[in-house]
Amino acid sequence: MDGHVDARFRPVADAFAEGFEAGRDVGASVAVMLDGDLVVDLWHGHADRRRQVAWRPDTLVCMFSVTKAMTSLCLLQAVDRGLLDLDTPVADYWPEFAGNGKEQITLRQIMSHRSGLVGFHDPVDRDILYDWNRFVAALEVERPWWDPGTRHGYHARTFGFLLGEVLRRRAGKSIGAWFRDEVAHPLGLDFAIGLPAEDLDRCAEMLPARMRPGEQLTLPADAREMMRDFGDLSTPTGAAFQNPAMGAGYMNSRAFRQAEIPAANGHGTARSVANMYDRLDVLLSRSSLEAATSTHSIGPDAVLKSVTHFGLGLMLHHERTPVGCRPGSFGHAGAGGSLAFHDPQAKLSFCFAMNQMEAGVVSGGVSAMRVAGAAYDVFDL
Repeated sequence: MDGHVDARFRPVADAFAEGFEAGRDVGASVAVMLDGDLVVDLWHGHADRRRQVAWRPDTLVCMFSVTKAMTSLCLLQAVDRGLLDLDTPVADYWPEFAGNGKEQITLRQIMSHRSGLVGFHDPVDRDILYDWNRFVAALEVERPWWDPGTRHGYHARTFGFLLGEVLRRRAGKSIGAWFRDEVAHPLGLDFAIGLPAEDLDRCAEMLPARMRPGEQLTLPADAREMMRDFGDLSTPTGAAFQNPAMGAGYMNSRAFRQAEIPAANGHGTARSVANMYDRLDVLLSRSSLEAATSTHSIGPDAVLKSVTHFGLGLMLHHERTPVGCRPGSFGHAGAGGSLAFHDPQAKLSFCFAMNQMEAGVVSGGVSAMRVAGAAYDVFDL
């Protein structure tokens, strides 16, 4: 194991090591910031399937939906600067968006997963995910899966394209460019939405989850229900996650890594993500941070099938889908088990990122939650 850990946080290192000893993790990194100090910065294992490339301090890992928090931060900064308003219809900024029941959809509804635009009704080919203009054009003629504002369901992929197109039209730059210019560069973060070619060699190979025969039966009932709908494109779940169906290993392709997919393909280090959460109070106004971390959606999720709790682009803690270890925490999890959050009461920011994905997780994998729990055990928080 490499990196450093404050002596007080040795239990975090032990919990991190246990994930490798138990065979859950191939390569991973974890960072913990406490009131502005980096008290844990560890990495271990391998960045490739064959276990020949060691995980380095600058290894980049795809954190999937952890990226939604970065995308939301960009939109909220634009709101702070008067470029956007949360309750103005999106069609006012993007006229082609109007139609098929979308006329009154607002940014607030999209950011709280209430717009109903969780995916496409008609089949689309996989290359659309890498073609911004085609994806946006398809959204313009799409119809919501429910009356906007009446319920919520996770906007797994559409989230980033919807918000990114609004920002592009108002600010003249993409989400990836905004995040680079307004967040990553000022704070010195090693995180990007759409990787430049020179960073491709630093990427960890993502290893898809493999479910053994009968293992699905051991999952909670809501996870089993979600997985049953996963391949059914006539359901909101299937539309959100499998239209288009990408096939195994797509996340290791050059096309995926370099495209801007602001809901799903941010690449970076755990250290950088924890640092970003630690600095949210200087990146956003108090009013925007309060709005982002206040309840906008809570209850049964039409896509994830579990009870979920959302602010504006952030997952908020709920006992059924915990983000962090206690109420008041907020952040975002990523497919396969990555997790990043901030606990304002403890002044603790956390990120765990790995390359071996775990099946059926919604709000953080086994390793992420155990390592986070160890951080709280230090002070009996």
